[in-house]
Amino acid sequence: MKVFASIVIDKSAQTVWNVLRDFVGLTALSNAVTSAHISNAKASDQIGAIRRLVIVDGSVFTETLTALSDTQMYLKYDIVDGPIPVEHYIATMQVHPVTAGDASYVTWSAEFSTPDDQAAAMR
Repeated sequence: MKVFASIVIDKSAQTVWNVLRDFVGLTALSNAVTSAHISNAKASDQIGAIRRLVIVDGSVFTETLTALSDTQMYLKYDIVDGPIPVEHYIATMQVHPVTAGDASYVTWSAEFSTPDDQAAAMR
């Protein structure tokens, strides 16, 4: 299964990237996330950092940073544990400069599979 979302943010791409590249910086851009912290000894922008996210309904996700590129302004992460029935989950967030003005276009996409008995719930 694949999902995609995007948004234009009225801030420069570099400003937005400086927030997102910090693996716990998502709390500054999302109303759905109430807290985030790194739960292992890695820095928040280091591959292998494990993030514990709490969202507004109290659900907790554990995710691992798997890739980060400052030159291409993207990061990738997987879900290690969480309340949704996904397997082989890989998400990518990328920041692109908007060519007209000083804004940014942010994309988020994810690919994953679900157990057959849970697929309908994920649609």
